[in-house]
Amino acid sequence: MTLALIGISHASAPLQLREPLAISPERLVAELQRARSDLSLSEAVILSTCNRTELYYRADPEGTLALESGRRWLAGLNPDAADALAPHVYGYESLDVVRHLLRVAAGLDSQVVGEPQILGQVKEAYEQAHQNGFVGPELNRMFQFVFLTAKQVRQDSGIGLKPVSVASLGVRLAEEIFDDFPSRTALLIGAGETIELSLQHLSRLPISRFIIANRSLERARRLAHPRGGYAITLDEVPDHLAEADLIFTAVQSPVPVLTAQDLKAALVKRRHSPMFVMDLGLPRNVDPEVGQLPGVFLYTLEHLESLARQNRHERRQAAETAEGVIDVAIREYATSLRGREAIPTICALREKAQRTRLETLAQARGLLERGEPPEAVLEHLAHSLTNRLLHSPTVQLREAAEEGRDSLILAARDLFGLSETPSPEAPPPPPEKPVPS
Repeated sequence: MTLALIGISHASAPLQLREPLAISPERLVAELQRARSDLSLSEAVILSTCNRTELYYRADPEGTLALESGRRWLAGLNPDAADALAPHVYGYESLDVVRHLLRVAAGLDSQVVGEPQILGQVKEAYEQAHQNGFVGPELNRMFQFVFLTAKQVRQDSGIGLKPVSVASLGVRLAEEIFDDFPSRTALLIGAGETIELSLQHLSRLPISRFIIANRSLERARRLAHPRGGYAITLDEVPDHLAEADLIFTAVQSPVPVLTAQDLKAALVKRRHSPMFVMDLGLPRNVDPEVGQLPGVFLYTLEHLESLARQNRHERRQAAETAEGVIDVAIREYATSLRGREAIPTICALREKAQRTRLETLAQARGLLERGEPPEAVLEHLAHSLTNRLLHSPTVQLREAAEEGRDSLILAARDLFGLSETPSPEAPPPPPEKPVPS
């Protein structure tokens, strides 16, 4: 069995390749089932965000065979582009999987270095897989370690201070387009975490009016009302586009929720007054042709890359500190895993010692019931127990000495904490005394 990871992200592939691989929450369980069925996996977790699609799994084959099975699953998300996708896919095994996941959860592998939302997304991916029976002891151990350590990495490195997110970068772009916010209306399409964050950042601007659109009108109301906003359904969006100066959209949809035709009609009603459109969805929520319309400033996740590079430069020192914290954490995790490898042997040793103790104790009780003197029985018990426990190691050490296997003898000295040379006063183990009759 080996832990493995296969994936694609903003760091390895452009948006047009990542987009068809995005997995909606509604499809997540089906894709986990496909992975389990097609790859014969015992454990699996899928992490799919606006910047990555990754499969963490425990596979029967080792090495390249384990990674090849994962590549087949990923290619199955978009079979027509399998050849184009192949050079952009990355894979890891064993401790490298743990290191990668920890970097992801801590925000070090994010498009916006240090962004805080990714840890919550990793937890949600784990919970989905766990609740549906796809998480076993190995993935559970790794994810629990990552959840605990990612917080420590952010705190110790300072990378979590003054958090930056994709949503905040989108608002920063809007500030470059408009400066008269008291006269502007913002339309936010969606009601998930990204839209909530966009709303929080937009709220620090003196925007005149907010409109929140969502499939669930009640959910839209919960976001809109605290800010004096107006809630609508997704079907009502075309009727309100002309009112919006700023549009932020982040919904799970296989097709664009805003088309070029929708925006053309809105521009006519607005007499071609400029519109800022921030598409934070994956797959993209806005038809790319919208970017060709005069008066429309369309930005996507790819457009945030230049701002993200600036962010990475600003956070380089904190990121270097975070990488150091991760190095230490991974070494400790590896040590704990090696310690676990000894557990079956320790358990077997204890069980054998326990059986020997019970057998010897039963024999001593029998002697007491026969009326043997307690002192003699105790002496017999001590000798018998000592000899029984030392019999097998003694035989193995003698054979090792005869065969020249010095490494076993040295290991025994370490194991039992013996001095390099035996004390001259130390007698050899006494033979087991006969049972008193």
